[in-house]
Amino acid sequence: MRTVRAGLGAAAVVVALAACGSGADSTAQTGPAPSVSTSSASPAPSTPARSDDNLSPANLASELLSQLAAKGTFRVISRTQSPGRDVVLVTADVKLTREGIDLVASGRGRKVVRTGAALYLKDAALTDSKSRPWLEIAGGGDAARYADQLVRAAQVHAVIGGAAHATAFQRGDRVTVNGAAAQEYVVTLDLPRATEADALGGFLTADDAKKLPQALTLRIAVDARCLPVQLRFTLDDADVVATFSRFGQKLTVTAPPDDRIGTPSTT
Repeated sequence: MRTVRAGLGAAAVVVALAACGSGADSTAQTGPAPSVSTSSASPAPSTPARSDDNLSPANLASELLSQLAAKGTFRVISRTQSPGRDVVLVTADVKLTREGIDLVASGRGRKVVRTGAALYLKDAALTDSKSRPWLEIAGGGDAARYADQLVRAAQVHAVIGGAAHATAFQRGDRVTVNGAAAQEYVVTLDLPRATEADALGGFLTADDAKKLPQALTLRIAVDARCLPVQLRFTLDDADVVATFSRFGQKLTVTAPPDDRIGTPSTT
């Protein structure tokens, strides 16, 4: 295996949110980690409905992230619109494990796979080989920068962790996401404090925050299962809308085979 040195970011819901504030199990699924396969998992047992008033600045982040961890897997489609630029769409299948996050993400004509500590980028233009379009990322450079862009978009759910450092919090409107009703919460973060505490995970760092406004407002839509189904915010003039689905489906992430991994083109 060759390594490139390149450098590395409906009605029921109206009354209640299931399991919100109930201290749901936050144990993430584990298991094997360029392919991804998904299939429907067995239905989860029903849980008693609880009032969505249980979500507050003190527990919103922990409740939503623990529900995602309990499901173990999900799909996110992230749409970013910057002024004067084309819309950037990134589709990612994400698996939360005890060791970290495995994922497969596609966007901008590229694909990235992360399994364990290994990270791979598919871009035949960088290898100048259609038969060996993959690079293993282990350093700095264009390949790592492209990979980091996709990985950050795939990990946009991590922004929810910043809600633990909210300076303003309110219940918003009832909205419809993926054909189902959801409750939207509007949360304003103290961005320097949240990033200093690494509350936004791999999406934003403290160094990133130094170049950004000190407040970041999130709109988080939560469904009847207490799962985040949509996340909206504006960051550095870019409007981001991330929609989540396929919670708890079987997901296997594997590295590309050795004979498909190339080396950086010198031309």
